[in-house]
Amino acid sequence: MGEILGSNKNPLTREQVIDAATECLEHFGVAKTSMIDVARKLGVTRQTIHRLFETRTILLEAVAEVRIQAAAKKLVSMFATHDDIEETLVHGTLQSLAVGRSDKLLYEIQQQADHGVDQYMFRGSPMIQQLMLDIWGPVLDRARAEGRIRDGIDNDKIVQWVRNVHAMINMRSDYSEAQQIEMLRDFFVPSIVR
Repeated sequence: MGEILGSNKNPLTREQVIDAATECLEHFGVAKTSMIDVARKLGVTRQTIHRLFETRTILLEAVAEVRIQAAAKKLVSMFATHDDIEETLVHGTLQSLAVGRSDKLLYEIQQQADHGVDQYMFRGSPMIQQLMLDIWGPVLDRARAEGRIRDGIDNDKIVQWVRNVHAMINMRSDYSEAQQIEMLRDFFVPSIVR
């Protein structure tokens, strides 16, 4: 398979397509941006875009991953300020959700995208799992060393559970912050902390 060429006959990269898609999504919105819009932005055909991203859903997932990586960088420093595992599970979860919601494009992708992107955000990817492990791992390792983590659950399982709780809270937009905190303290924390 040969290189995929852009309008200037240079190789077209996934990053260039993601950048162009991001610009289009920010300009037109998630619901109205098409693969044709992205192709026009790059001066190539829609088929050229499809060679790198088979479907619009896959392209939206790639844009979301880039946004999630940027959010993860913010969260690493935020999580370093928490000393207690219970505080981190509650307030770290709320901070994670707030950072995700503060990225208007990421939030719009989550809220307005098709079912495939919604499922992707819920299931995640190996990259998202690793980012979450990078964020939560140091906190969990410290709590485990202090004897605060329940036996039989490793960081990978805890991070999967964290992602599931994030998805559930995102779906329950009717919960106030006080209700979210109560739910996290009553059910989430005891599922992890001894």
